[in-house]
Amino acid sequence: MKKIHLILTGLSLNIILLSLNRLTKLTSSYLQSFEFLRWLDFNAMLPIPLMAIILYYLLRQQIVYDSPFRKTALFVFLNVLLISGIYFFGAGSGDHEVTNYLHARFCEKQVLNKSLCNIVIFNDDEFSHYVYYLGFVLMNVSLMLLEYNLPRKKSVGTKDLLFIVPNSLFIALGIFANLAFEDIGIDLWVFASVMALAIYLLFFAKRKFAQLPVTFYFGVAYSLGVLSTFVFKYFK
Repeated sequence: MKKIHLILTGLSLNIILLSLNRLTKLTSSYLQSFEFLRWLDFNAMLPIPLMAIILYYLLRQQIVYDSPFRKTALFVFLNVLLISGIYFFGAGSGDHEVTNYLHARFCEKQVLNKSLCNIVIFNDDEFSHYVYYLGFVLMNVSLMLLEYNLPRKKSVGTKDLLFIVPNSLFIALGIFANLAFEDIGIDLWVFASVMALAIYLLFFAKRKFAQLPVTFYFGVAYSLGVLSTFVFKYFK
């Protein structure tokens, strides 16, 4: 569990960096040559998602152990889902950040021609979101189902579960900070779908939730993030 706590702390730091990058003006300056991106876009396209993917892979390594399940087709399929999720997550990040930059700089006041801006805006606001969130869902679902099929042999103690909660709060706050103050598209419903699977695996499937610490982490994080955002948006 020490390694899992360390990895989850890394994910917390990553969401803090993501929020600072997106919600402050610390990274609003341009990169050379030709001011091709802002630091905001560069950070959100390369180092931040790369850190997230590495940490997800490290979580996978803490979940998987020698077991007959590793020889099954389902094990291979879940790993294919994880790899596919990583690809879509990266592709969506790349498409979104470049077109978001072009949208903000050249299309909000229609500096570029209308047809070109329509393409940029569609990639920024719609297509890149679909690809990104497809990757996000596949990564989360594959990790939780891997853990469900490879539950910890020794159940996690209450102390370790309590230590997981603070890291979950950082993810929840990140979801709230990034969604509560802007128009919501599919974002909230994507997080809600991951939350629903986590809750099902924790409370309605055959495993004890003390055998599923990573799923417990996702369940607490997305439940708090989704519910707080929903309450703020629709009952303020």
